Amino acid sequence: MSKQIIQQIRQADGGYFPLFRLLPNLVTLTSLCIALSAIRYANMGDFYRASAFLLFAGFMDGVDGRLARFLNSSSDFGAQLDSLVDFVNFGVVPGFVIYSWVNSYSILPGLDWAMVLFFAVCGAIRLARFNVDMAREVVNPTLEKYFFKGIPAPVGAAMTMLPMVLSYEFGDGFYCNPVLVITYTAVLAVLMASRVPTISIKKIPIKNEFAYLTLLILGSIIIGLLLEPWLTLAIIGITYGFSIPVTIFSYVKIELGSIKK
Repeated sequence: MSKQIIQQIRQADGGYFPLFRLLPNLVTLTSLCIALSAIRYANMGDFYRASAFLLFAGFMDGVDGRLARFLNSSSDFGAQLDSLVDFVNFGVVPGFVIYSWVNSYSILPGLDWAMVLFFAVCGAIRLARFNVDMAREVVNPTLEKYFFKGIPAPVGAAMTMLPMVLSYEFGDGFYCNPVLVITYTAVLAVLMASRVPTISIKKIPIKNEFAYLTLLILGSIIIGLLLEPWLTLAIIGITYGFSIPVTIFSYVKIELGSIKK
């Protein structure tokens, strides 16, 4: 539908629009409030709730865009709002939550705060590059079709919670070491801002004969999230981490194959 037709419809409606078209924006703002509440609970020492709120904000981030397309209510305003909220939710909030958790084990003057700033800077670079790439023509069809450029911001935010999630399930361990946690978070931040190819789950081609097996695996994950959420999330996070070198190898293999052709 062209812009002229849309403009004519709006004029015919007297400048009004159905209220439900604001629903995607409302979901986006709700995710912002939920993510910011994670900082509040982290400051209170309630890290279980802080982690849950941040992860739920990531889930809602995947809902608002699909809802906008389903309701045919996508707009430039919604896209800008989503980008700004993503920076706060996945560029700022995770650093503050980890900052509070690290300080509950040991105080590292300066280094822990540098982690917060570094993660926010990398998150801003990631989202700015994503917005710019959206307006450009596809330069590398292979990378665009099957892979993300770097770790997506919501995934990066969720992955920062991995040491915390491990502590919920297994108690204190080496993964609670403040220096190790800060180093791990910094590496995640670099991967977010980088162009390292990472797996795009929704674009994975599945052969027909593996459809039932795929459903079985997905069903098992859902059952795990219901019965043992922290353990299941830890397994998912560790699996994703190990998938990165595999994804890089697959990308290089596909690129070399396309060059030979």
